[in-house]
Amino acid sequence: MGASREDVWLALSALWLDNQLNEHDHRHIAGVLHASGLPADELRAIYLEEVAPLLWTNHWVAAGAWEGFDPAWLSAGCRRFQALRGRRWHRWRCRLLRRPMTYAAEPEWRQVMARLAELRG
Repeated sequence: MGASREDVWLALSALWLDNQLNEHDHRHIAGVLHASGLPADELRAIYLEEVAPLLWTNHWVAAGAWEGFDPAWLSAGCRRFQALRGRRWHRWRCRLLRRPMTYAAEPEWRQVMARLAELRG
């Protein structure tokens, strides 16, 4: 398909930036997710188990990143968490920390998924 997993990670990383996303941002992220061809359940797993564990603390620090994350750093970190996805303790940790990891990102995630549903018809 058109978008790689790295593209998905980079697009989803915007959900943890210390700024307000708008409709254009939601549509852009949804477009990248759509281009990946991945099913919604796999996108949710990437969001919760690969991207959130790496970036969630950005919403909990006083001066978090707001312009973007370094793509090389982001890919390396998400790749580490991707490798852990099959491990029981990683799934348990992600479930335990789901609320703090997605507290600020979840409303934006829902907006993106609504736009993705529109794209997928």
